[in-house]
Amino acid sequence: MKVLLLCLSIVYGAQGFIVCPPDACALVRCAAVTAENCDGVIKQNGGFCGCCDSCETYLAEGDDCSFTFLLGVPSTAQCGPGLHCNMHTHKCTANTNKRDLNPCAQELASFTSTHNGLPLLGAHKPVCDSDGYYQPKQCSGSQCYCVTKEGQTIQGYMANAWEAQHMTCQCARDQYEYMQTGLIGRLFYCTSDGSYQNYQCLGDTCHCTDSNGNVMANSPSVNIGQIDILKC
Repeated sequence: MKVLLLCLSIVYGAQGFIVCPPDACALVRCAAVTAENCDGVIKQNGGFCGCCDSCETYLAEGDDCSFTFLLGVPSTAQCGPGLHCNMHTHKCTANTNKRDLNPCAQELASFTSTHNGLPLLGAHKPVCDSDGYYQPKQCSGSQCYCVTKEGQTIQGYMANAWEAQHMTCQCARDQYEYMQTGLIGRLFYCTSDGSYQNYQCLGDTCHCTDSNGNVMANSPSVNIGQIDILKC
């Protein structure tokens, strides 16, 4: 991390934004971020330059949240479930909508009030997004698995917790939501843990893709019959 911060101190652009060189992550060793050591939201590739996962801890109502607006600097905290950062007061304020009634926020609130935020044997601490829904990847005990935004398990995708550092479940979630529309024709290429393969195909043409399934810049394309020669 010291190496990364040193590099970043040199690469600020003229507008004050952090500009990451292509090899910024080459010397970075990421510490594991799990639901057990993150009292908040786990952001996939949310650290400097997207090199590592990060933890955004939850702020309580009335806490100062002005620092969450710093441009180019990854946030380390956000207002907790049922709260938002008031743009005028820069304080965490209770929502006036039903966001705090969404399922993951409700389970997390129950977990916190029942267990005082301390993990007990057999207790599941959910990982929520900023809208109070479940993040695609959830872990309980020694297993990690993929879920819908409402928390329903997506069958067929699971991994041991110690092997799930790069597990995103984004492919499993996107595939599930696409199937719920009733549409047909799009194929999803997911790994066994529900993450996107490093390639995706549209029709008979395949490209290299990132962890969200988006085609990477300058990616070569090959016919689906030649997928084995696509080096991603």
